[in-house]
Amino acid sequence: MVLGKFIRHYLDREPMVVVSCAIGAVAVSLPLVVVPIRRSMGLPTDQYDGPIIPDSIKKSRGHLATPEQ
Repeated sequence: MVLGKFIRHYLDREPMVVVSCAIGAVAVSLPLVVVPIRRSMGLPTDQYDGPIIPDSIKKSRGHLATPEQ
C-alpha cells in the first residue's frame, strides 16, 4: 500500500521523526486504554475522573445567589 511505502521511505530518511511520532501516538492512546483497564480491575481512577465529592459537601448554585426581594 502507499502508506506503508511512505512510512518505510520516511523511516529510512528521517528515523527520529518517525520514532517521535510513534512515541506521541502511544502517549495519546495510553489514557484511552489504561483508564478502562484500571476501572475493570477496581483500581482508583480519581486522578483521571476527579475526586468523588460526597453529597454532604456539594452545594447547589442556589446557596451562592443572593435572595431577591
